[in-house]
Amino acid sequence: MENNRMEPHSLDIRKTKFTALKDRQCSLNMRIRLAMQIHDMKAQEDLEKELKEVMEEISHMVW
Repeated sequence: MENNRMEPHSLDIRKTKFTALKDRQCSLNMRIRLAMQIHDMKAQEDLEKELKEVMEEISHMVW
C-alpha cells in the first residue's frame, strides 16, 4: 500500500515556497498600485505579466 502523505521535510519546503510566492504576489500588487498612481503604463503592464506568472505558480501548488 502506498503512503500518500508527504514527508515532513518536503512539506516544509512546499510551505516555504508557497509563503515566498504569496509575499511576491503582495509586493507585485503594491508595485502595480504605485505604477498606476504615477501613470507608468509600461511598468504596470510588465508587473501585471509577472503577477500572472506568480498566480499561476500558486494555482499549481494549490491544486
